[in-house]
Amino acid sequence: MNGAMTAMTTSQLLLSTWRWDPLAILACLAAIGVYVGATRAKLSPRAPYLTAAAAVVVLAVASPVGALSDGYLFSAHMLQHLLLVLIVPPLVLLGLGQERAEGAGRGERWIAPAWLVGVSAMWLWHAPTLCNAASQSAVVHRVQEASLLAMGTVYWWPILAPRAESRIAPAKGMVYLFTGCVACTILGVVVTFSPVEVCSVYLHPTDTLGVLPLLRGSWGLTADRDQQLGGLLMWVPACLVYAGGILGLLARWYKADGQRTDGPLVAQERA
Repeated sequence: MNGAMTAMTTSQLLLSTWRWDPLAILACLAAIGVYVGATRAKLSPRAPYLTAAAAVVVLAVASPVGALSDGYLFSAHMLQHLLLVLIVPPLVLLGLGQERAEGAGRGERWIAPAWLVGVSAMWLWHAPTLCNAASQSAVVHRVQEASLLAMGTVYWWPILAPRAESRIAPAKGMVYLFTGCVACTILGVVVTFSPVEVCSVYLHPTDTLGVLPLLRGSWGLTADRDQQLGGLLMWVPACLVYAGGILGLLARWYKADGQRTDGPLVAQERA
């Protein structure tokens, strides 16, 4: 049996480590339910966002990414975090629809709390005690996944809330996202250049799946390289998500300015 585990290939890992996960099942059922409701209400353009959100949840928790994040690879753990905080929540909010209106509403007063909650999603769960607990306890891991989705939604709400009155002005939104990127980058830099102590459980994984020879040997992911890769994931790809949000706000800003400029001209032409 040990020989079979040692001989595991990458393709075998990618095929054999999928699992039935309650969160993934719930996400799929919710997406199907909303899809059916949206189609009946003739709001099907929302469905692709919700379908994509469900697919990303499945990728994060039920695919090999989820399996490897459970005490094997810190980089897989970090990828899972990024998917649940930075990808799923904006897709869900976009799937709920976007009311068109100019200006900012009551979302202005929630900027600081929402920003702190979103940044805390990364910093809090990378405290060594909580990080190790989430990798060793199934219950803590489920709490972590649910909290990441909730905290990510709170963070993205001032930017992508369905009702316009709950969103903040594009200019403030760009600062909001840029500073979030800076906070994420700082953590990424700290993790990249720290000793392998951020999540010490990844230093000596318990190889119940028999994949460690593949990860350490064929993939070359030693504990230090694995942590460096995890830090780089937070440092570079994460900021690309923030940059995409900033570009989206910039487009919204120019579109709103164009509507304000064209409005009086159209009115004069009709007069």
